[in-house]
Amino acid sequence: MNETDQRMESARFADLVRRAARGVRPVFSAFLTPDARARLAALARREGLESGDFGAAADAERAVVGLWQPGCAPEEAPIAVVSIAWDGRYAAPQHRDVLGACLGLGLQRETLGDIRLEGDCAYVAATPAIADYLIENLHEVGRAKVSLSRYDGELPAAESGRREVVNVPSLRLDAVLAQTLHLSRARAQALIRGGAVQKNWQMTDRTDAEIAQGDVLSIRGSGRIRVHSVQGESRKGRLFLEVETFLRP
Repeated sequence: MNETDQRMESARFADLVRRAARGVRPVFSAFLTPDARARLAALARREGLESGDFGAAADAERAVVGLWQPGCAPEEAPIAVVSIAWDGRYAAPQHRDVLGACLGLGLQRETLGDIRLEGDCAYVAATPAIADYLIENLHEVGRAKVSLSRYDGELPAAESGRREVVNVPSLRLDAVLAQTLHLSRARAQALIRGGAVQKNWQMTDRTDAEIAQGDVLSIRGSGRIRVHSVQGESRKGRLFLEVETFLRP
């Protein structure tokens, strides 16, 4: 996150806290990543407010944060789920196709929660107003004609990636990317310096950024890597990482 983005986030969070402190009703944020939710929750605590995360599923990655005064906790948050269906005989849209189609309508990423696919259907979490907008305006995803409707259930289970143990020379970001994505070290460094890599949903251009258990790495156009554990060291000083990869074809 650059300095401008940090200032904009701080202003948005400060406004949410002010509104929650002045009223008796809970106030809700846009859909946030886990690190952003933690920053907002910390700010709320400093102001004597309570907070909680609300997603379209128990394991949602993107969720809204509710802020409220003590004793005024909400039972639910304003979240809707839209199902997007297509004929699987003619098309097979992927996650990036669904997200791209939604953003192509002029929506901001923060208005959408998790997007999950199951069979010939995608399920998109959104605010109720955005859900209605999608139903009225989204007609195609890629080359697929789609039909949309409200969905009353939780999101389907999150997709599982491919888990493996990789052997890396160090916990540097470029080393982990190179080994996991089967790239040269130079190519991994070029991706990082080119702004194509996020660590825990924050863009970084530091090739030597240290990776730790629980980190999520997002690579533009390639997918994501979740670091589950650092398992030990070989006799030659190399490290074993258990990772889960969600790589796009």
